[in-house]
Amino acid sequence: MESHVPSGRRAEYKSTHGVTKPEEALDRRRKETVAISVQRKESTLRSKRLKRDPSLGSLPGSRQLSRDPSRASLGEAASEGVAEPPPIPPEDVAAEVAAAVEAVKGAKPVGSELCLDAVRRLRQLLSNYDEPPFKEAVQAGAVPVLVAALQPPVMSATAMETIFEAAWAITNLAVGEFETVKAVLSAAPILIAYLGGGSGLPVAEQCAWALGNIAAEDFDFRQTLVANGVVRPLAQLVVGARQALDKGADDGDPALSAGTTAAWALSNVLKGAGREVGEVMAVEGAPEAVVRLVAAAPDHLATEAAWVLAYVTASHEAHLNRMVSLGVVPPILARITDTVDQMLQEQEGRGLLIPLLRSLGNVAAGGGAAAAEQLLSSDAAPALHALVVCAGSHHHGLQREACWVLSSIAGLPGMGGVEALKAAGAVPELMRLLKESPFHVRKEAAFALANICAGGGGGTGNPDTLNWLFAADRQALKAMVSLMRSADMDAARLGLQFTEMVLRLLDTGAEAVEEVDGIDAIEAVQYGAAPPELQRMAAALVDKYFGQDAEE
Repeated sequence: MESHVPSGRRAEYKSTHGVTKPEEALDRRRKETVAISVQRKESTLRSKRLKRDPSLGSLPGSRQLSRDPSRASLGEAASEGVAEPPPIPPEDVAAEVAAAVEAVKGAKPVGSELCLDAVRRLRQLLSNYDEPPFKEAVQAGAVPVLVAALQPPVMSATAMETIFEAAWAITNLAVGEFETVKAVLSAAPILIAYLGGGSGLPVAEQCAWALGNIAAEDFDFRQTLVANGVVRPLAQLVVGARQALDKGADDGDPALSAGTTAAWALSNVLKGAGREVGEVMAVEGAPEAVVRLVAAAPDHLATEAAWVLAYVTASHEAHLNRMVSLGVVPPILARITDTVDQMLQEQEGRGLLIPLLRSLGNVAAGGGAAAAEQLLSSDAAPALHALVVCAGSHHHGLQREACWVLSSIAGLPGMGGVEALKAAGAVPELMRLLKESPFHVRKEAAFALANICAGGGGGTGNPDTLNWLFAADRQALKAMVSLMRSADMDAARLGLQFTEMVLRLLDTGAEAVEEVDGIDAIEAVQYGAAPPELQRMAAALVDKYFGQDAEE
């Protein structure tokens, strides 16, 4: 008979038969994108980059520096056969930095040979240590003298080298701690002015590198850069890389190199996916350039373009849909397939796969009917198989991203996504990950399996699938039910929704849930720190399936 929840509890509880709606999945990734940026999870891997000086070779102890400045032009290697002077002891570095700063102050006019030598000397001191003397340089007054060196009164070849060296020094200072980067922020307007390439692409690239490091440090710094107009010239450098690629430029072309660094810096600016994404999309040719570079650029350039794409597709739905309309889905699928093949053969390519998978997951979650049609076409089958390979890898980050994409595909409206995953062999791998993997991977595998059991996005649940996967596998059922105990509210919600589906659809659902300590898990939600909505849902399940209502 139909049961009733006492005190209006059931009236406030709405059963969410479908586990994950596409818009909810994309919103979850948007929030996670911001959270990752705030937690700086990616910063240690790719967001800040120190530029070393290869011309000085390997230094003893990695903390000593030659006293003799390199005469390399725009960062190129110094002449061979030059004897290496005695190194500087680490305890003398602070004094050397202070002396170098004073030398730059006294080297007039700015842009002269004397000034170039002095700036290069200071830059070297910031380029060749495990822990470069950033604080010592700032305390000695390096920032204002470097900013001055960026502004020679007369432009010449020597002046451009001076600008390059000063931008390089600022680039490395921006790798330092917050206060150091805050001091360097004053150089941003001048660095941005050089992005246009008027002083040459090497200078533009070095300034982009410095700005990328600044952007990686702090949200407010990013907003300052955006307010000073950093987005458009960075995006234009990316467009320039696409134009060079279309003309047949090889991997050493300056436009491709500048575009790679600019795309990396731009992805740092876009963290959080705010209004600045709209500025990128408004630059003529920029969206098309991102698609083209993801499709055909060398791996290092494609990787940075794919990170830009990941942030664009995690932003406003209109931007995501525009990328879909520009045809971004087939190149993503093809590149994933090719990169997984490369990874299997050479154990390389993971760096490119992560942003590609994020972009594909965003497209699957929010790209609408046009994206769904492409994801479920026969042409997508090799890429879906490649996703399963990623899920079965030994790299937890790759596993997590692959499971995120699989969950988004399983959450597509109807049964198309579910059937596509079954055909790709995803289900056994997801079940293994659910039972054996760390929490952050297990959570994404659980989302995918819950969507499969729900019968796709908007589905009310498929008892045959539930029986097939969970009726006899108590370990897997326990893994799903135990999500309700998680402090992660997305996971707790998922566990509760899945448990409701089991209780509602399986004849022995109540016994199975009780056998895996499900009642205690439900009550952990009911009486824990979960939002009121989940507490009401948990209370309703206890009353209906395990309380007096269940006995009526």
